[in-house]
Amino acid sequence: MRGKNVVAKLAAPTINLASVVYGLDAYMRSRGADAGDALRRAGLEPRDLTDPDRRVPLIRYLELLEICADHLADPQFGLKFGAQYEPRHAGVVGNVALASRTVGEALETIGRYLPTMVDATVHGVEVSDDMALVYFYYIDQLMMSYRQKGDWAIAFACNLMRVGLGDRHWTPQEVLLPQLSDEASAERRARAKIMGDNIRGGHAWAGIRFDAGLLERPMATADSMIESMMRHYGDLRLAALPGQACEIAQLRREIARLLIKGEASIERLATVTGASVRTLQRRLKDAGLKYSDLQNDVRRTLALNLLENETLALAEIAFSLGYSEVSAFNHAFRRWVGQSPGDYRRRRAVHVKSAAGGNSGVARWKID
Repeated sequence: MRGKNVVAKLAAPTINLASVVYGLDAYMRSRGADAGDALRRAGLEPRDLTDPDRRVPLIRYLELLEICADHLADPQFGLKFGAQYEPRHAGVVGNVALASRTVGEALETIGRYLPTMVDATVHGVEVSDDMALVYFYYIDQLMMSYRQKGDWAIAFACNLMRVGLGDRHWTPQEVLLPQLSDEASAERRARAKIMGDNIRGGHAWAGIRFDAGLLERPMATADSMIESMMRHYGDLRLAALPGQACEIAQLRREIARLLIKGEASIERLATVTGASVRTLQRRLKDAGLKYSDLQNDVRRTLALNLLENETLALAEIAFSLGYSEVSAFNHAFRRWVGQSPGDYRRRRAVHVKSAAGGNSGVARWKID
């Protein structure tokens, strides 16, 4: 029981708003709206947007994006806000990426320093068949429902690539999104201008694909002195994060990466974290955890998230979580939640529809 309590205590991700919504007040004013009202509705304060050390619950950020979209009556708010967002405003993450030597190194630094900006987010780069895939997702339940954040992240990633490559017209060869609503012709054109023409919905994670050769391209913004300074500052920021909680959060991210590859054994986790199995077990024991507790928590959390995406078949979700058979996923989900994945998804859909009642945002639903 102690292990479950420790995991539950750690599963409340936070974000530094100053590094992701810098200039929100000016942007909202330029479109004839008041950011203050949106902040109040999201349970936030003006100083949350400006303090570089202040962190707020991640859910508040996701709700803020949805509220802004509703306030402007613009379902593409996240897309447009992300496209105009300058990477240099994204704290350590943006500045060290811009100063990096190559595109590949820039993307690698994002994964390393992302915890200084937001918890519970996995960011990865994979190469297959001469194509690079850059992807991200949250390790927290019910995050998939918040659609604006995916548009913001993809638009920001495209913007970072444009600045780094020195090509303001660059677009990826393919964009993958968990959900993609039907859009009017003008909206499709606006999306294509930012993301390119090849946009596909119904994927487990959001990401962009492009020619892997670009990973070796020099960054137009490379600066070795600034990179060294920002890496030093970033390492200090990482070291300042809460010790044991930070370590467990890192292990959860690594387990999530391994799960989707079907490699989530403790031996493999030890290898990717540079520790022996015995050392890893000792660290988990010191935190009041067993490896099985942590692995099951990550799987359960990702399952709840993925089930929010109604375009994903149960077989796709099972495979994304490292299960070779849907029956094994069904059995595990019943053990975690007390009902089948299909029943959960149907009940959740009914709850969201009735609780939302035409209001903005996503209805909250407590999962014990």
